[in-house]
Amino acid sequence: MANPLSDLKQAATPNVPSTTSSSTSTLPSPSNNTTPAPVSVIIHEGKMELDEAGPQGSKIEKLDNASSSSSSTGSLKDVGELADQDEGEATVDTPPPMFYKPPPRQFALILTALSFCVFLASLDQIIVSTSIPAITKEYNSLGDISWLGTAYMMTSTAFQPLYGKVSDIFGRKSTMLFANFMFLVGSAISGWATSMTMLIAGRGVAGIGAGGLMAMVFIILSDMLDMRERGKYMGFIGIIFSLSSVIGPLLGGAFTDNLTWRWSFWINLPIGGVSMIFIFFNLSLPTPKGSFSEKIKRVDFVGSIFLLGAVMMILLSLSWGGAQYEWSSATVLGLLIGGFAVAGVFVLIEWKVPKEPIVPIHLYKIRNLWSTYGSVFFSGMAFFGILFYLPVYFQVVKGESATIGGLETVPFVVGIVITATGTGIWVLKRGTYAFFPAVGNFIFLVGAGLCLFFEVETKRVVTVFVLLCCGLGMGFNMQAATLAVQAAVKPKYMATVTASVQFTRSLGQVFGIAIVGSVFNNKLKEGLSASFPNDEKIHLVAENHSAIRLLYGPLEQRAIFECFVDGLHFVFYCAIAMCALSFILACFIQHKELKTNENQGKPELTVEV
Repeated sequence: MANPLSDLKQAATPNVPSTTSSSTSTLPSPSNNTTPAPVSVIIHEGKMELDEAGPQGSKIEKLDNASSSSSSTGSLKDVGELADQDEGEATVDTPPPMFYKPPPRQFALILTALSFCVFLASLDQIIVSTSIPAITKEYNSLGDISWLGTAYMMTSTAFQPLYGKVSDIFGRKSTMLFANFMFLVGSAISGWATSMTMLIAGRGVAGIGAGGLMAMVFIILSDMLDMRERGKYMGFIGIIFSLSSVIGPLLGGAFTDNLTWRWSFWINLPIGGVSMIFIFFNLSLPTPKGSFSEKIKRVDFVGSIFLLGAVMMILLSLSWGGAQYEWSSATVLGLLIGGFAVAGVFVLIEWKVPKEPIVPIHLYKIRNLWSTYGSVFFSGMAFFGILFYLPVYFQVVKGESATIGGLETVPFVVGIVITATGTGIWVLKRGTYAFFPAVGNFIFLVGAGLCLFFEVETKRVVTVFVLLCCGLGMGFNMQAATLAVQAAVKPKYMATVTASVQFTRSLGQVFGIAIVGSVFNNKLKEGLSASFPNDEKIHLVAENHSAIRLLYGPLEQRAIFECFVDGLHFVFYCAIAMCALSFILACFIQHKELKTNENQGKPELTVEV
């Protein structure tokens, strides 16, 4: 058997004809007065690399196993065989760990901090809804009230995808602390606002931080835990997110009725402060090297500006359409078309210009990425489309208070808790996950269809069963989607694809609310006009639900409630279509091995000759 190291030396010697196949390039020959450059042979994940360090720089020749075995350089079959050779020097470089789980006590404090972050960021999406009457009364500014939700929604969604790449450049800890700081500053501005303008500005600043909190929580978990273990913790975070969405209106109503609406924002300060302290003293992850000036040069500012512009224009058109302006108005159409045009420019920029793009466009050819993002987008549309209009059914049609109406949605959360927990345990034990999104979307599709049984006189046992079914379906999607994209890319893209999952879900939620809201309002107005053709005040009930029981008797109320139910049924039809699209895309998700520190890949072997 030929000695592989001797063969490699022969291949590196000048003026020796090469007998390798024509498809393999030969190493450059040094000049007569130059000592032959050393050659490093690196074997990594089934590939052999020849690295010649010479005056002209470094040239790397990669051969696959088949071609290398037939070349004149000999056969490199086994790491142990090379390590035992007398000639040359062999060193085995063990790769650093991919995941950095801290000790139990430290990990518990970090997990508590991350839970606080998700709870507050999600809570702020909806807690202000029950405080709107008190806020409008204090500032006498009903026309600007929609901006309380729009400002927060736009900035949180638009800035979310930026945090993945920024955390790669500046480090997880610094980026997370910045997001926390911005969220608390915005909350403080909102809580001590002296005008509606100041309150709206505070909501926008808080949204910048909230987008980072939602993205960074999943990125940090992914850095600390291997892919099999992180499933159960991502499921836990998903439960926190769902729970805060339900209790948000309850807390907001309690603060408004018993204290002041400002506590809806002040509550963020002590909890967020504790979160920052826990993160500052306990989170310890590898920090990228380089000075601040070097890191700031790596930021893709051009792409960031175009991305922010595109997202904000699209979201603004969706928020205004059907509310402040007609969908056919020049303002809405101009913003919508302009937003998609700017988004197209953003894609071209990311494809061609930056060395470190915010969104690496080439990744979207990966099957697990486009299928997962599409599925998450449509499931987010269905999820928030249903969740946003459940209070209309319980409070308007069923005549329940805001507190009781909020409690009616608890079965939704219970369903999420059951399947999110079970999915996490399954992933930890079995390591499989790819089928969960399809199964979850199918169950959610069935639940959305069962929502069509909601009528004026529907019994509570029916609503409990239907919402439990919807929650069971949604819980399957909480962590499986994130695992699907993380397992499909190299570790260096992990933060980017993780932030993109959260961004896609948030974008879907905004689209869902806008689309089903427009459908509901149009169908409600059509129904009211048909049932009360000569009543000029009938359309007041679409904007002020409390007027129904004040202005109309029992028979008229029943007819009005039927119109509301008909409008809600069209909301559920939209949700069914969204679930169907999400299910179809989820069927394309493939299983990829979940990496751990033990199976992250073969160690590199470097041979100096």
